Amino acid sequence: MSLFSSSYNLIGRSLRLFLIINVMLIASVQASQVEEKNLVKQAEVFQQGLDAAQKGNLEQALTLWNNLNKSGDLIPELKRAIENNIAVILIKQKRYEEAKKRLDSALQADVQVATTLENLNQIYAYDAQQAYQRVFKETPVILPKAQWLYFDVKQANLPSDNVITDAQNADAVRLVKNRLEQWRQAWSEQNVETYLGFYDDKAFIPKDGMSFNTWKNSRYRSLQNPKFIKVFLDKIQMTPISPTMMRSRFLQRYHSDRFKDDVYKVLLWQKHDGAWKIVQEVVMYEGH
Repeated sequence: MSLFSSSYNLIGRSLRLFLIINVMLIASVQASQVEEKNLVKQAEVFQQGLDAAQKGNLEQALTLWNNLNKSGDLIPELKRAIENNIAVILIKQKRYEEAKKRLDSALQADVQVATTLENLNQIYAYDAQQAYQRVFKETPVILPKAQWLYFDVKQANLPSDNVITDAQNADAVRLVKNRLEQWRQAWSEQNVETYLGFYDDKAFIPKDGMSFNTWKNSRYRSLQNPKFIKVFLDKIQMTPISPTMMRSRFLQRYHSDRFKDDVYKVLLWQKHDGAWKIVQEVVMYEGH
């Protein structure tokens, strides 16, 4: 084969490769343009829903967002904003169970998770306030409020005032979370006196109408009889209910030489004389 033929073949292959690359680039650009046009249309519908909601036309907003949500091919950030805002409408309509499901779905977010989590925690706090007000009369029931999320077609930027920071609540959450860990350690170490010290001997409500002393004696046996106890806590959620009351919910994994189980548990903590102590303990099991 001559040098000329080799060069000609090389140029031909290079030209074909160049044409293939260009076709791919053109196709990619066209696809990108189509996606961008779709995103612009989706953002317009989203904004129509937000305008309707802010004017008080909640059913119109709900219809627009539900239809947009079902249209498919939504970028995650837009889908999160839709789920959150549908939940806001449901909260305003006092359809709290439906709102929980929407917010749980939206919690897959990262950029927008702060506002979404705050809205969800308000519902959890409201539920807890209703449940505990019968026993603790001083605990007011505060109706949940909620915040809209905004979506920018170029980049979703949350307004800074959408992120709630409550220093007092944050400090209380840290303190109670530390108390929860100390409670777990005392139980695992079978240190009965330390463990029982986490319970308010005047306000704690044992299950099944049991007196505090009867419950206390039963806990002595439960902690002292096993050869070993291991307790692990996962999926911890802390919800402030009032300045002096905190709800902790977690997955409890218990293991001893006699028994082993995994349950969801709720501890209600009350601040009295500067100390956070347990006033109610509820096993929720799975799915609650």
